[in-house]
Amino acid sequence: MADKVKRTKTKHTSIYFNENTKKYDVKYNFKEYDPLTGKNKYRSKWVYGLATLTEAKQELGRLQSGGFIEQSKDLTLEGAFDLWKIKAVSQSFSPVTIANTEDHMKMIYQFIPRTAKLKDITENVYLKFCADIRNHGYAEETLHSINSTFRKLINLAYKKKLITENVLDYADNMKTKQKEDYRLVEYEEFMELNKHFQNSSFVRLGVNNYPRYCFLLNVLYYTGMRIGEVLALTYNDFEQFSYYKKNDPDKPIVRLVPSSNDTEGKHLQGMRVKVTKAYVSDIKLTKDPKNFKKRTIPLPPAVERLAMRAIQSQIQVDGSLDDRIFNFTHGAVTSMIKNACKKIGIPIATCHDFRHTYISNLIKNGVPLPVIEKVSGDTQQTILKRYSHMFEQDEVMVLDALAGL
Repeated sequence: MADKVKRTKTKHTSIYFNENTKKYDVKYNFKEYDPLTGKNKYRSKWVYGLATLTEAKQELGRLQSGGFIEQSKDLTLEGAFDLWKIKAVSQSFSPVTIANTEDHMKMIYQFIPRTAKLKDITENVYLKFCADIRNHGYAEETLHSINSTFRKLINLAYKKKLITENVLDYADNMKTKQKEDYRLVEYEEFMELNKHFQNSSFVRLGVNNYPRYCFLLNVLYYTGMRIGEVLALTYNDFEQFSYYKKNDPDKPIVRLVPSSNDTEGKHLQGMRVKVTKAYVSDIKLTKDPKNFKKRTIPLPPAVERLAMRAIQSQIQVDGSLDDRIFNFTHGAVTSMIKNACKKIGIPIATCHDFRHTYISNLIKNGVPLPVIEKVSGDTQQTILKRYSHMFEQDEVMVLDALAGL
């Protein structure tokens, strides 16, 4: 009859000294999420025969940190992400790509826990995940990014033979809107929406929220900011600017205006908005804007008046100018604009439709590509790719230039 195993506790929790083998054993307790039942199962895993206490501590740390062994068939979702990060570093992925993927994983973990095993993610689990993130109210661009991140983890694990089958081979991919699917919001439609929020009211907790929605709508239309960037705005993010002529002796030279008849004949002054952060409303997280593209955007008088009015109201109630202006969620803004479109009888507009409209209007009015890049936060390469059809007239400009040689 085999001798009964006798283990002695060490001063380190979960590490035991095996009196029989004279080596160390590690016991790792963990929760295992079953994505089909939606419940946790409590498990434990032993690792035996570690020669030294140092090896035992390293093994326990590896287990607790969600580490993985490439031969393991029980790879978790978090373990797959760790695997991807190793690949990202080894192949010199940009810090922007790594940071964006980390943000996407935080969103994914809301719907599929990090402890879920990839082998348990079936077609039904994947389709439910797609339905859950869509019902959550994310923008189409965000849905595409979250889904792409999830799929690249599954594909990477299958490529390394850490799962025996790839659920994506037979599960239908989630369909999201492509850039060409976004519609342009006509100026007349915008004015109808603007008038709706000006002349109607929506009272909650004794406060009419429609004036604030009117301000938000104008920011979307006249700046092309992403909804997360708008929701992160504080009162201090709106600043005055003034450019003076070189020959004006009474004014300091703050910044010279680009040389043209219009700008040399007068000094420019107005207001611009600083885009330095974005707000993820569902997890109440403020982060850097997409691709770390911090920027400033000049505002037309209509938005400037609304901003000045909002700032003055905040000062009158002794409020902090560091407070967020729009204390709404992404879903609430989407629903409010959708309902307003229905009431006034125009096609439904999404938050990203306003960004698409803003960039399209700049291209249509001949704003140079580097300037569009500066105010939109998109790279020139991305703008050319997504709006290539709007640059067809540039070919005529090239031919005209060559004709004059």
